[in-house]
Amino acid sequence: MNRQEIVAMIEKNALETSLRDDICARSTLYGLKTYFDFIPEEMITAAMSLVGGCGRANGSCGAYVAGMLAIGANFNPTIEEELANPEELNELRQRGFEKLLEYRDTFYQEYKTTLCPEIHKQLFGRSFDLMDDKEDAEYLNVPGHVEKCSTVVKNAARMAAEIMLEDEAY
Repeated sequence: MNRQEIVAMIEKNALETSLRDDICARSTLYGLKTYFDFIPEEMITAAMSLVGGCGRANGSCGAYVAGMLAIGANFNPTIEEELANPEELNELRQRGFEKLLEYRDTFYQEYKTTLCPEIHKQLFGRSFDLMDDKEDAEYLNVPGHVEKCSTVVKNAARMAAEIMLEDEAY
């Protein structure tokens, strides 16, 4: 597969999973996992906690955070690598940091925010307080909720994949 085909496959898998499950962070990571084997199943399972602005707390978009986790897992050094090379600590950390900032900036260019409630305003014309059971239920029943949020998932997966594929040879 070439880069374009890989990205299209990741987008498709992330989108289909999100449309089926409506779990943004998990769907983003699952889509990425369909190509990037280094993403462990446990990370995908744990990502369920990030839904609704990180645990229905109106914080960062779960799809965005899932992309950050994948990029971090790909580019950040392990603690063992850092302990084995303390004199290279800054260099070891710099590459991951640069990739994370690239992803953040790409996501921000698209949505002008990384916050779930602000993305809701763009998608639905208003934000929802997901910590309030009534508003959470209202949000879940907004027409087009799953489809619109799934587009964010697809885009987050694409953005992360493109960054992780930058240095790969095909």
